[in-house]
Amino acid sequence: MDVDAVKRAEQKKALENIKNGLATKVRIVIAKDACPTCEAMAGVYDFDNAPELPIEGCSHPGGCRCRYEPVLDHFGP
Repeated sequence: MDVDAVKRAEQKKALENIKNGLATKVRIVIAKDACPTCEAMAGVYDFDNAPELPIEGCSHPGGCRCRYEPVLDHFGP
């Protein structure tokens, strides 16, 4: 398995974990020195519309370092 395939599998699992938790949406968080392609993908998405990570077309020498984070907008029991 190549490095991108491993990253893709890890991020897919992370997205599933977020989806199965208390989150209502998912945020793509980018690195401070992200490439323009990744910068364009930063933001909040519905689960069904979230781009797959790592971002295809990322031009950072170390590869895509984007990650998913949950968006929690429900409070209380």
